[in-house]
Amino acid sequence: MSSLNIRVLNKEDWAIYKELRLLSLQDSPDSFGSSYEHEVLFANEEWVSRLDPDNRAKYARPLIAELNGVAIGLAWGMLHSPCDKTAHLYQMWVSSRVRGQGVGRLLLNKIIEWAKNCGLDYIYLAVTTTNMAAVHLYKTIGFEPCGSSERLREISVLSVQPMRLKLCANVASQTL
Repeated sequence: MSSLNIRVLNKEDWAIYKELRLLSLQDSPDSFGSSYEHEVLFANEEWVSRLDPDNRAKYARPLIAELNGVAIGLAWGMLHSPCDKTAHLYQMWVSSRVRGQGVGRLLLNKIIEWAKNCGLDYIYLAVTTTNMAAVHLYKTIGFEPCGSSERLREISVLSVQPMRLKLCANVASQTL
C-alpha cells in the first residue's frame, strides 16, 4: 500500500469520523449493534463529544486508518471504567476497497498495543457470526469465542459471537 497511516482521532476530526462511521453503517449494516438510521440523526455536537478528550480521557482509543490521506478504516478501543481490566473493541470496519490487504490487522494491533500499555488483561468483542472474514481475522490474532451467541440487535435475526483475546500470560483462564 502506498501511504498508510493509522492515528488517533481527536475532536477536530469529528466530520471525518462522522462520515466514516455513517459509511461503515451503510456498507456493513449487519456488523454493528447500531444502525445508520439511528446515527444519521445525531447532531454534530454528538460527533464532537464522542471524540472530546474530556469525555473519553485515557479510557478510549478511537483510531482511523488513512490511505494517501483518505479515511479507509475505523476501530474504537474502549475501557468502560478505570478499574476494568478488559478493553472492548467497537466500530471495527475497513472499506471494501481495501479489505484483505492487512488494514484490519494493523488497526487491531494498534488497539492491542494500547490495551497492553494500559496494563489490561483482555480485549473483548462481539462479531456477527455470518461475517466469516472478520471471524477468521480475530481468530488468527488469537481471539477465542467466549460465552453464548446473542442477537445483533433486538429485532435482528443475526447473531454475534462474543470473543476475547488474553493479553497477559499470567491471567488465569476464565469465562466472561
